[in-house]
Amino acid sequence: MNTPLLDSAAFNKAFREHVSEIYGGQFNDAAGLDDRQLFYLQMVAETGTLQPGKHLVDLAPGMTAFGPVAAALGMRVTLVDDYGGGGGVDVARRDITQSIITGLRDRLKVRVEEMDFISNPLPLANASVDVITCFHSLEHWHHSPKSLFREIIRVLKPGGYLIIATPNAANIRKRVYVLFGRNIWSPLGEWYHEGEPVFRGHVREPVVGDLHKLLEWNQLDVVKTYGRNFIGRDSHALAFIPKKLRHAIAIGTDYILRFFPTLCSDIHVIGRKR
Repeated sequence: MNTPLLDSAAFNKAFREHVSEIYGGQFNDAAGLDDRQLFYLQMVAETGTLQPGKHLVDLAPGMTAFGPVAAALGMRVTLVDDYGGGGGVDVARRDITQSIITGLRDRLKVRVEEMDFISNPLPLANASVDVITCFHSLEHWHHSPKSLFREIIRVLKPGGYLIIATPNAANIRKRVYVLFGRNIWSPLGEWYHEGEPVFRGHVREPVVGDLHKLLEWNQLDVVKTYGRNFIGRDSHALAFIPKKLRHAIAIGTDYILRFFPTLCSDIHVIGRKR
């Protein structure tokens, strides 16, 4: 992989000048992009595909600014999501979602496909995509993604990249919780009270080895694995710790735990099509 200079300042500049206004004040302009979205952009840059004209497909982006910022930086971007909830989508305010989608289409020329990509073919030509990203979506899928992976391989160019991020089913906090008999999955009330007609919480969280196996089963070579602790900063399971202290602990431990991805709260893999 190519490893160009990763410039967070350029990412934030593109966000403030071209993206933020489309979201109608949902983001803090002064703060810029959060560390998680900056890291996602850095991973794409590391593959050498964060270049004008390269085609990025982001699966299940919700309302995140990652894809739009990539478009502002010159990439050709396609967003694919059913926009039925999660990822910052407010299902009670469909008007807001549609306003943002319209802004992305009109102002950044982002292609937005509103569809269930697990059950339906991707509306993209063979070998037409340079990089596909899928961040914190896989753990929500109720059924086998075998057909989706076939579609991913079909639309990726030879040597194209797939980048996946998910929660880690075996992070260090969960390992400790299990020892004390604590549940490590979604809160019972979320599943019981909010799971109709479709539960949109976590169905199956993977571990690092699972993500590697999914890539290997689908003609993708694992080229990078990263661990980070973004989820830990705002973990509901750690809500008893004051927010500032929780953030400080998560950020401080991140610099150590990132050397041990299997212990981190967030796991990321980059695969390259053979």
